Amino acid sequence: MADLERAPRGTRTTTDGVAVIMPVHAQAESLESTVEGFLATMAQAGHDHRIVVVDDGSPDGTGQVLDELAARYPDRIVAVRHDDRQGHEAAIRTGIKAALERTSMGRLLLLGADGRLKPTDLPVLLRVQREERADAVIGFREWAGPLFRRAGGRVRPVAGRLLLGTHGRDALWDYRLLDCRLLDEREAGGASVPAEPASRSRAGDGELRIIEHPLDGPAGSARPGGASLRTIARSLPALAPAYGNLVRGGGRWRWARRLLRPEDPVLALLMAACAVLSLVAFLHHFGQGAVLLYNDSSSHLLIARRVIDSPTAGLAQLGGVWPPLPHVLALPFIWHDAVFYSGLAGSLISMVSYLVTVRYLYLIAAGMAGDGARTVSSARGRAAGVAAAGLFALNPNVLYLQSTPMTELLLFACTAAAVHHLQIWCRTGRYTQLTFASAATLLATLTRYEGWVLALAMTAVVGYVSWRRRRGRSQAEAQLIFFGVVAFSGVLGWVTWSRVIFGDWLYWHSGEYAKPSLWVSPADRNIGALDRSWLTYSQAMVHDLGHLTLAAAALGLLAYAWRRRLRIEAVAPYTLLVFMPFFVYALYAGQRPLHLPETHGDFYNVRFGLVMALAAAVFAGYLVSLVAGHLVSPRRPVRERWIQSTLAAAVVATVLAVPGTATLAEPLDWDAGWDERAVTAAVKWLRGHYDGGRVLMENYDNETVVFDSRIPLGRIVYEGAFRLWDRALKDPAGSGIRWIYLRTIPGEEDRTWRALHGGPALTRDYTLVYQDGTQQIYRRKETP
Repeated sequence: MADLERAPRGTRTTTDGVAVIMPVHAQAESLESTVEGFLATMAQAGHDHRIVVVDDGSPDGTGQVLDELAARYPDRIVAVRHDDRQGHEAAIRTGIKAALERTSMGRLLLLGADGRLKPTDLPVLLRVQREERADAVIGFREWAGPLFRRAGGRVRPVAGRLLLGTHGRDALWDYRLLDCRLLDEREAGGASVPAEPASRSRAGDGELRIIEHPLDGPAGSARPGGASLRTIARSLPALAPAYGNLVRGGGRWRWARRLLRPEDPVLALLMAACAVLSLVAFLHHFGQGAVLLYNDSSSHLLIARRVIDSPTAGLAQLGGVWPPLPHVLALPFIWHDAVFYSGLAGSLISMVSYLVTVRYLYLIAAGMAGDGARTVSSARGRAAGVAAAGLFALNPNVLYLQSTPMTELLLFACTAAAVHHLQIWCRTGRYTQLTFASAATLLATLTRYEGWVLALAMTAVVGYVSWRRRRGRSQAEAQLIFFGVVAFSGVLGWVTWSRVIFGDWLYWHSGEYAKPSLWVSPADRNIGALDRSWLTYSQAMVHDLGHLTLAAAALGLLAYAWRRRLRIEAVAPYTLLVFMPFFVYALYAGQRPLHLPETHGDFYNVRFGLVMALAAAVFAGYLVSLVAGHLVSPRRPVRERWIQSTLAAAVVATVLAVPGTATLAEPLDWDAGWDERAVTAAVKWLRGHYDGGRVLMENYDNETVVFDSRIPLGRIVYEGAFRLWDRALKDPAGSGIRWIYLRTIPGEEDRTWRALHGGPALTRDYTLVYQDGTQQIYRRKETP
């Protein structure tokens, strides 16, 4: 037949009956019995029905038999013929069109060329569809027969999963009971037509219910052609139309669609620019040799590497001082020597975190500005978002830290994500957003201890919002539990880890390598002086952010608090302020040191003030939104481009006002010290003279030697090697130690020096091969 006329979509009036689509080719002998078997079964079951038989250019007498059946059952059989063979896919398509145009049946049963469906299976599928209230029922049997045919029967399911994203046994099964509304005859394309409902449900049509149902027993005398290579070869290309529809509908390649047509072009452009900026910043600092200037940078890399490369490799090498998430994330990259020793294994995490933080700061600030009039809210939101993201992204201290393996940027990303999703939950009450907020908080608690304070602040906001909504005490408790169980599971897990591995619940705080006395001098002037602690932290923020940024943030905070107060939809951004009192208390209580040139004569931990860049960015962004909203109001018709240019210039000027890169100045000063220069000389000597064997060396305070000497970590016995370390300190020669490194700085001697200095083990078994005012290196004597 020629192309059938297309029925206008949505104009059919349907009944509860079923139309059986039966493509046939060269089946003159079996056609009559097959058709009458379906007719008898349907009549006996009492279902209104039609059978649409499509003769696909049969060379035998199939067409004549079909004509006789149509004449015998004119109200129950629809006969359609192809003048020449067009294939099973075309026959299916023709049958669907004929059923939609020439019958009023509301359901279609699609049969395959192999006849594997028995007439008695149809009432079963109809019953299942009715009981399950399904839009489509897919009947299946396991493929039987020779191995090659069973294997062929699984080719199409795999193709359906890969291309259409279906999870059923076969996206191309030849018998499906479908509701007519699932099919668009204008788009049907052969064997891909049965896959259309599944692909559309994957594209987001959430109201579809498609189920599978097993069919019992063999298929009788059916010809197993459905798994033949010819049938498979013909059906696989027919997936293309369905795949194309799925792509156009957003079910596949969504990332490509969003890339080409982003929902927020401003945010997309901003992210692209920041990605370039992040890479340029890394390459710049890498070229300057600054990526690993912080001793902590190499320490983070060493912790991750020792999980897979250590005398006692395993997860226990994560230790108990720093939370584990940054080191776990580095594991996929840490095994490659070039990526490890360049620092890129850790910098990649910081760079990705930088981009994530930029995105979420944009969204937080845009959400804070979304309370204006409908005519200007979009412009205000974009202005706030761009300003907040720009103040953070262009900050030189941020750009340096995002180029290093330090953990601050990962904390920033988790914090910004948590606050953004909490912000949406405060506005909408959606549990999905509360789940995202709790998960991001969990990640923050596993990144740095500041995340524990964030978890407390987030919990307070959840409790406050739940109470203000006045939905009952039980629901408020449920929301607090729902959030808290996830958010604090990281804290509980880390404390439990300390107990299991080190035998002390508080090892993370007061353990041998974690106690504050290792870093904080008893004479620190911040201890016990609250006013000085406030002043010290405030000065650190000035070094990290600059006066202009802080002034804009302060004005934005005042305006936000005045206009929004403590409304439940507005309280989430306040959680970003919690870090300032936390660090002030840490200085006051002697838990953490922070040195500045104004108070101590040098920089130390100045990066602690950088966490306030998150709050400063969003509240300064809110201030910018107020200015933008005022300028574009109907009373002041100013061009939006001029506004954007002016605000962009103001953001750049504010960033340029940051007084240098304090986070880089700190490690540069440290690296220029005499001790570090001496360590560099020892490292150079070791790299030129190390010729294999185990090395006994304490890792604490010797990270530069461990990392820069390039000695394989599996050959270094250090304090994290547990019992092996203790045995080596008592009898290094008996433990197979060939090299011993000792730090000898008066008052800062390492444990190796304290255990072996002056003892017989060194003088009897080892020779001093290198010495300066900072360290000694011994090599085991050669046996005669």
